[in-house]
Amino acid sequence: MLVLASTGAPGSLHRAFRAEARGYVDKDGSPGRLVRAVRRVAAGERFIDASLASAFMEADPVPLSPRELSVLARAAEGDSIAEIARTLHLASGTVRNYMAAATRKTGARNLIDAIRISRREGWV
Repeated sequence: MLVLASTGAPGSLHRAFRAEARGYVDKDGSPGRLVRAVRRVAAGERFIDASLASAFMEADPVPLSPRELSVLARAAEGDSIAEIARTLHLASGTVRNYMAAATRKTGARNLIDAIRISRREGWV
């Protein structure tokens, strides 16, 4: 199931999560973003639009901050530290700090484990 949602409706995100939705797309987003989400969900992957990350956190308690989630999501996509830093307009050291915090907060052994845990929990 793929859900079209808005940031102003965290309750609907919570209900969709309980219904085991595999994807969440901002209905104010671009058509290309929707196509990408449909393809990823059809391939059995999860998809969470970055603009919904904050609203999603309000719908279901997540130990990671919105910035930690965005860094972890980019890392899960295979982006390097330099690419994440450039995309999110951060210093490389800041990206490393967010990765370390996400690893610690998820109780993971390393970044790969943090990504696995975050995917399993539906945060990324």
